[in-house]
Amino acid sequence: MSDPAPVSETRRAWTEAPTSMFMSTCAGIGHLPGGPGTYAAILFTPLIVWMSDWSLPFRVALLIIASAASMYWSHHAGRALREHDSNRIVIDEVIGVWTALVWFDDLGWLAALVGLVLFRILDTTKPPPAKSLDENGDDGISVVADDIVAGLWTVPAVWLVRWLWG
Repeated sequence: MSDPAPVSETRRAWTEAPTSMFMSTCAGIGHLPGGPGTYAAILFTPLIVWMSDWSLPFRVALLIIASAASMYWSHHAGRALREHDSNRIVIDEVIGVWTALVWFDDLGWLAALVGLVLFRILDTTKPPPAKSLDENGDDGISVVADDIVAGLWTVPAVWLVRWLWG
């Protein structure tokens, strides 16, 4: 991940690709100081818990559509920012935590919290093949794909927590 773009570069990027910047920064969350990816994942987790009552095929279909759109927006935002996988692009973290939690019906808060924390750890440490996807890509697909992999690595741990604590 690269350092944040200077303010003038960010303004130029918002002018060049306003929709992609809005969506990929999750309405500006990506501009917050500290850990904007973590903030985005935390803010969207309640929505994911709420959606866990919906049918699994519908949830997975939404995730696939959102993932494809996120790849598109991340690609164009990265080009506008002139940096690959900018820390201001945070929609990939939302897709990653959603990938970790989408498989569970009636998702409880404990399992969601464990999933969120473990996802962020795995997203940071980048287990195989996430690291390779992150390092070897230069487009929106690689920006989002490494988070999808981290999300998939998270699934067994969430399943275990649900099994142990119901």
